[in-house]
Amino acid sequence: MKKRLSKLMPFVYLAVFLYSGYLLVQYLYTYVESASSLKETQQMYETALENTAQVAVTEDAKKDPSEDDSMRPQFEELNKVNQDIVGWISVEGTNLHNPILQAEDNDFYLNRNFTRENSRAGSVFMDYRNDITDMSHNTVLYGHAMRNDTMFGSLKKFGDQDYADEHPVIYVDTLYEGYDIEVFAAYETTIDFYYIETDFQTDEQFSEFLEEVESRSLIDMPVEVGADDRIVTLSTCNNSVNSKDKRYVVQGKLVKR
Repeated sequence: MKKRLSKLMPFVYLAVFLYSGYLLVQYLYTYVESASSLKETQQMYETALENTAQVAVTEDAKKDPSEDDSMRPQFEELNKVNQDIVGWISVEGTNLHNPILQAEDNDFYLNRNFTRENSRAGSVFMDYRNDITDMSHNTVLYGHAMRNDTMFGSLKKFGDQDYADEHPVIYVDTLYEGYDIEVFAAYETTIDFYYIETDFQTDEQFSEFLEEVESRSLIDMPVEVGADDRIVTLSTCNNSVNSKDKRYVVQGKLVKR
């Protein structure tokens, strides 16, 4: 029996080696595919922004923006590719520079990219309960914690006070409005804390929620937030070992630009 096992062991080792190599290739391909897809989308968006800036003065002279509810020009080409796009999120000086998508559930874009193709990196997406035309108490965005700091890979850094001080604003542009998200909280939690509640029945409930959030925060930011405000929550899985129920959360006050 021992002789048979000793003869089989080289094949077992080879199988383990080949399987490990397969997993490594899959892992690396995820980053290559994600980077390539995201770069194309970013180029479309940046080109549209440049073109929009060139005609901004002329357009402003022709119409009153307060009376215009049409889609902002920088999203028109992206919308032709995928009508699920609802906005764009970015943080200066970081690798977070992504389109925001929204589906009829919170599963579809977990493993699909901007062109709706299968992708282990998924996309940044908005909770299906939110509405960009009527921002609720809490607008929730989800994204994977990529190790190259793309998507929501850099969220955990906001738990460091110096990093948060250097990156106090997250920029979110929707199809119709532009917002500054003034960061006021960052913390690790489990799914037992329902931080993804999108709306609250009373101001008192929302105030209690904000107090709980601030009590959990690892950072202290000069941002006052109360029941009359709206917030944005960025949520990602903690990329540590045994973290299925752990999440890392960054929250900020929604301020119309």
